[in-house]
Amino acid sequence: MSNTEILVLGGPDVGKTHYAGQLLGRLRYDRHGKLRLRAGGVEDLSKLEEVLSCLEEGRAAGHTPAETWTGIQCALETSSGGSVLLEWPEYAGERLFSIIESRIIPTEWRNSVETATGWMLFLRPSTLQLHEDLLVRPTGLTPEHTSSEVNFVDGSSWDDRARYIELLQMLILAAGKSTFHKASSPRLVIVLSCWDELETTSTPEEVLADRLPMLDAFINSNWQDSAWSVWGLSSLGRSLSQDDHDDEFASQGPEHFGYVVPPQSTKHNSDLTAPVAWLLKV
Repeated sequence: MSNTEILVLGGPDVGKTHYAGQLLGRLRYDRHGKLRLRAGGVEDLSKLEEVLSCLEEGRAAGHTPAETWTGIQCALETSSGGSVLLEWPEYAGERLFSIIESRIIPTEWRNSVETATGWMLFLRPSTLQLHEDLLVRPTGLTPEHTSSEVNFVDGSSWDDRARYIELLQMLILAAGKSTFHKASSPRLVIVLSCWDELETTSTPEEVLADRLPMLDAFINSNWQDSAWSVWGLSSLGRSLSQDDHDDEFASQGPEHFGYVVPPQSTKHNSDLTAPVAWLLKV
């Protein structure tokens, strides 16, 4: 069985944990996707017990504690009969941002950066921190992607258009890769999470190019076209509360909710394993 690690990247509150729980649910119950969970294929379910319990009750899971760094190993089989050992790390999103602030990649990250077959970067378009300036909003016009009325650049924090470019540049260097030629590995998936919040008819590529044009241009310049893709994701298909129960969600089961929007498409696909399958080339 080949050992394949996907490096999951994402700041706080972008839906990494909910996707991990829903992905496991799909792998356990859905026998029609490109990936399936082998019998006894999860090393330690306790790392996701709270998430799975909350979703089964129709509630949103809580925030991952900042000190958490765990790897969830899943033994998978592909629809063509191949075997893959997938390791899915779980950590608090603040830890990712601390890498950019400190300019240091911690030891537990370094091995993942060097060995991962694919990188999966979660971005939540509705919560992106985008500083408005005269280049994107001439004086007197209302903001296009935020409700903020502030018309000056806040220099105290990162603009996400620059933050994620800086992050990818640091990871490319740490992985021992070069930007002299366009990369074919690690393969890169951009996940635009909480897609249901956008109420858009655009494709994932169009949303990325519209919201984060510099990041879109950076990836286009440094990855081969066949080595990266953009997906819309709604892990739950709706908004859930941590306190109130969604009876319909609980009665039908979380495995019946959530969808992805594949690259160059606007249609919903219930196979939540599809982005991972794409990374694994299955």
